[in-house]
Amino acid sequence: MAILIFLLLLYFIREQFEFSVVKKFTYFFLPGFSLIQVFLVFEPSQKSWLILGIAIIAGALVGYYQARYSNILQELTPVYYFYEDGKERKIYKKVVLVKGGHHYLYGWFAIFFVQVFIQIVILTQQEDLTHHLYEELLNDLFSIYRFQGLEEKSDSWYAWALYGASSLFYLFFLMKKFPKVKEILFHTDKEELVEEEKIA
Repeated sequence: MAILIFLLLLYFIREQFEFSVVKKFTYFFLPGFSLIQVFLVFEPSQKSWLILGIAIIAGALVGYYQARYSNILQELTPVYYFYEDGKERKIYKKVVLVKGGHHYLYGWFAIFFVQVFIQIVILTQQEDLTHHLYEELLNDLFSIYRFQGLEEKSDSWYAWALYGASSLFYLFFLMKKFPKVKEILFHTDKEELVEEEKIA
């Protein structure tokens, strides 16, 4: 288990130093789904409201911090091609790529430790931190893993709240810093005709 976690951690760290395509599924659907999960299982109480407040504040701070130091890259990716007057023409689609770097990693670990703090200090629940880290790495590396065992994860609604809040605030501040991110998310079907020789 320790070796697997170490390998996953190395892979996760490497991923933060590479540009990845901005997609609606990752930036809209998963955070929104997380908040829906919170809404479905949230039971009002003084402790629950305290935890929710911590999750929102931590998410806002981490989201702002991660977005502040993120970098973007805009590219044209070929979608399909055709021939016109004996010349090959291609249809290119604009894509935006984001790289979080080490600042994104700092924010990720901050959210992880806030989650551990809530679990151990506020809820007084004991859990193997190694297993907990393993679960979080799988969640972030493989998005579909978040859908596994939803009923078993319902008691950990605060984890959904932290993920949803930090992700949506990250998106909000990222769109304010880089309007191109907002443009690409709201106009994902926008394509433009570009001749191959005109692409630098």
